[in-house]
Amino acid sequence: MPLEHSLVTDDADFPKFTPLMFEAIHPSGFVDACWPNNLNAEMQKLHASGFVSHKSMDPTVTWTKVTDTETNEIIGVAQWLVLKDQKPPEYDFDGPPGTWENDTEKKYAQDIYRSFTRHRHEVIRNEDLPIVVLSIMTVHPKHQYRGVGTLLMQWGTNVADELNALSVVEATQAGRWLYEKSGFAVKHHYAIQGSGELDRGVTDRLFFMIRPRKSEK
Repeated sequence: MPLEHSLVTDDADFPKFTPLMFEAIHPSGFVDACWPNNLNAEMQKLHASGFVSHKSMDPTVTWTKVTDTETNEIIGVAQWLVLKDQKPPEYDFDGPPGTWENDTEKKYAQDIYRSFTRHRHEVIRNEDLPIVVLSIMTVHPKHQYRGVGTLLMQWGTNVADELNALSVVEATQAGRWLYEKSGFAVKHHYAIQGSGELDRGVTDRLFFMIRPRKSEK
């Protein structure tokens, strides 16, 4: 079945692909804390609106998608942050009103999001621009091993090479092989965990990976 890769330019696509994202990622303690009740249809709509709001406020954000042209179904998506001209401020993770049951759950989500992105922010602080961040990539479980991930990766790595950018990604064990195939190498193996009173134990273990600039290969 033919696959087509393209940019996400229509905000109406977000409610279509948000359910597949969470189905593909589940289970994940980190994701469940930052996007609670993410298998619930109404909450998926709320989280989709949060992705749209983030995209509209952050000019570095680009979403891309892979569509099965026979069914017109979006079967894979990626969110890229392309940092070219200036380094963005470091802000606390947030979501639309109603995302969390209470302030404690929101503070916990913000705390483990800082844990998730700590190596990313270290690179952004210390390295020269441009830098390309692969922030999210998911492929629907029913459509894995069809080359969807490769198509999603090619867009970002092509942009990185055109800009001579350093690239980074926080990878799961399942995704690591694809990123290695695309030129990334593991820099850190680390745990996502809350701090202080917000420590509820390790939620996930990830690999922080870096792809060198084209001029440095």
